[in-house]
Amino acid sequence: MLLVSSAFTLSPARRPRILVLYDADCGICTRAACWLARRDRAGRLDVEPLQLAGRVAPDAPPTADLLRALHARADDGRWHRGGDAVLTALEALPRWRLLARLVRRTPLSLLVEPAYRLVAANRRLASRLLGAEACPVPSGDGIVATRGPAA
Repeated sequence: MLLVSSAFTLSPARRPRILVLYDADCGICTRAACWLARRDRAGRLDVEPLQLAGRVAPDAPPTADLLRALHARADDGRWHRGGDAVLTALEALPRWRLLARLVRRTPLSLLVEPAYRLVAANRRLASRLLGAEACPVPSGDGIVATRGPAA
């Protein structure tokens, strides 16, 4: 399991507004979390493994739900899941905000959830095919990565 966390490097005054929970036991999920964290230069995201949800988000959905899809808690406290959570996270990233909002407001939005479900249903295979068992975490960008026990 590869744990990627961005919360440990931010001062309380700069707490992120969007919490993203991903499955640290899933290679493609971890790679996506790394991708988001590397692009979050403004510190708007708190990218955390769902395995720590009880500690970082007592209001999180049940673990069984978290294991089925990526989850994001927006700054208004509402939880988003699956493709909607991906768009919520992308909206926090300045370079991706316009695209995410455009997708939400056009017929493209009809493709987001089916595409997300397709990848999620095949995430173990996709992880192996992409060699996504771990992700390279660049140093100096505020991401803390530790290798924990395998589940």
